[in-house]
Amino acid sequence: MEQFDVLVLGGGLAGVSAAIRAAELGAKVSLIEKGDIGRVGFQRRHALFMEGRSTISPSSSWDEYKTALNLEAEDYCQSLRDKLDAVNVSIVEGEGKLANQGEMSVQLNDGGHLLLKGKTVILACGSAPRFPSTLPHEDGVVISIEEISQLPTLPEKVMVIGRGSSACETALGLQKRGCKVFLCSEQKELFSEMDEDFNIEIERQLKERKIKILAGKKLISFYKTGGELEVTLETGIKFSAHQIVIAGDRRGVEGISEIEKLGIRLGEHQKIFVDEAMMTSLPGVYAVGSVAGELTSDTLSQEEGKVAAENTLGKKKKLNREWVPQIARLSSDVAYVGCNMKTAGHQGFHPVEGVFDREPHADGNLAQVKEKYKIVADKRTRLIVGVQIISKRSSDWISMFLLLIKKGVTVGNLANSISPEGAGISGLCEAARNCARALKAP
Repeated sequence: MEQFDVLVLGGGLAGVSAAIRAAELGAKVSLIEKGDIGRVGFQRRHALFMEGRSTISPSSSWDEYKTALNLEAEDYCQSLRDKLDAVNVSIVEGEGKLANQGEMSVQLNDGGHLLLKGKTVILACGSAPRFPSTLPHEDGVVISIEEISQLPTLPEKVMVIGRGSSACETALGLQKRGCKVFLCSEQKELFSEMDEDFNIEIERQLKERKIKILAGKKLISFYKTGGELEVTLETGIKFSAHQIVIAGDRRGVEGISEIEKLGIRLGEHQKIFVDEAMMTSLPGVYAVGSVAGELTSDTLSQEEGKVAAENTLGKKKKLNREWVPQIARLSSDVAYVGCNMKTAGHQGFHPVEGVFDREPHADGNLAQVKEKYKIVADKRTRLIVGVQIISKRSSDWISMFLLLIKKGVTVGNLANSISPEGAGISGLCEAARNCARALKAP
């Protein structure tokens, strides 16, 4: 039986991040993956976002698009494998399952079998789509976002069900490829992590792309008629679509009885419960990524992997999800980090906001969209505790602002910063100045 310090089950982004971090800290690490490392997650995240990554254009056929996606996926998988090799992570190709607290049973792809032993284990084996009982999976009709890249053709009219980055990005990606899109969510806000004014602006920009937003509406029924699906929502809203895509809802691990027998607590929909250190109820066993029941973003998957890896080696690291920058690729990128006006009070802050809107140039160009910036600060300390941005430069600035927040930057520090006219950061400086005025108000 081969011995390791850390065993990682799953070669998605969370698992790879965990394995690399543990190895960088000096651990002997083995990563078990039955398929191509990173492929499933890459194709799910980029199935509709190849423009700018390759020679693909809006006029390219769907077959050309899928070919480019597969080539990019192969390069991505190889790059992850190269990173793992560079830090001497042992890669085992096969299907693994947790046999005991520190043991992994692996059915190798070549037909053999291995039993690996580790001082600690990180479960990063991903999740599967969860279809509501009223919307059971049906090939080509009711599908998950994972299946989009395998479709022979894209539907003319499609209903996307979900909220947050996954659903909104899927809706926009399908619209860019020529589909008529209905975006339906039972919740009224597409992004619960952002304040109402930002949700309103996100909806407005999606509607400008001719995406029909049906927020706060529950699906009542659908039935097939000819080649279409007749859909009925709450309040009697009716429309037709050719396909329904479930974007967001997940179910966790397979083999529930075996996992529970080992002492790992599971919640609704097979979700693995973890604490702030990413440890399960079984000491020495951690879980990261969507195996915990949520379809996590790239940044959150990486952070969960790193936190778990450091804790397997005795460090005392905790994950605060609010302090992980989040980015959604929409007409203008949407990004946020830290507290919003709704959550700041729960953290013990007395929140005050400053908002700045930059209107687009009046040239009729759809690519020119409104930018929006928000600073959330604590009234007592004047420290910045949260940032929300809608801008094409969002991804450039959001990570930097997390560092500034952690360093204790005040509203005054940012408000008095000098930035070149038209620079991306100038919008945030204006938001800080408006926040400073609000702080002075009686």
